[in-house]
Amino acid sequence: MESTQSWQSLFRAPQPCDHIIQLYTDDTFLGRAAGQFIGIGLEHSEGAVLIATPAHAELITAALASRVDVAAARQRGQLVVLDARSCLDQFMVDGRPDPEKFFAVVDSVLDRVVQAGYGKMRLFGEMVDLLWSHNFPATLELEDLWNRVLAARRVALLCAYRIDNFDRHAHRGVLHQLSRAHSHLVPVDDYERFERAVDDAYREVFGADGEAGLLRELLGRQDDASTAMPPAQTALHDRPGA
Repeated sequence: MESTQSWQSLFRAPQPCDHIIQLYTDDTFLGRAAGQFIGIGLEHSEGAVLIATPAHAELITAALASRVDVAAARQRGQLVVLDARSCLDQFMVDGRPDPEKFFAVVDSVLDRVVQAGYGKMRLFGEMVDLLWSHNFPATLELEDLWNRVLAARRVALLCAYRIDNFDRHAHRGVLHQLSRAHSHLVPVDDYERFERAVDDAYREVFGADGEAGLLRELLGRQDDASTAMPPAQTALHDRPGA
């Protein structure tokens, strides 16, 4: 089982091209998680781009303030904070992300950070979260465009998706497709409670004589190994073609 510490280690030292998906159910938790991811980078003299809703940007920058001087980081060009909806509107055409417009928007922002002297950087974005509940195909297209940016720029990206732990929309095919576009899937907040809830659900459906645990293990072995994720989320991760 992947421990909480292992995910903290991922945030401390993400690799170039890492594309991390953070599931969350609580805004305060998201502020802390994204603040940790971006804050560690700023502490290590990396650049950072934060593309968030105004409410989440406020939470994240508040978390950053415990680590760095946010105003100074923004003034020297190390940290760029952008409105997710405004950015999205700049490249969406007829309900789909236009690649040329997307790259123009993103490249201009990344170039600003590089020109400020920060060639290594981390990104946080939630434009995908504004799309996925009503336009999932566009979400996948946007994630693909992000992967092209990561490959070209050799930077790490943390994406955030608000999710109901047992939302049928979230766990019938959707999560599987989302995870395939990412390198890592980070546990939801209150992970221990989430793990217990999944165990309880499996026992209720499959019995309490040990078969539920075995089924979880077997399903986990069948899962696509291209995305690292903890066992409870693997158990809810829809099977390909289901």
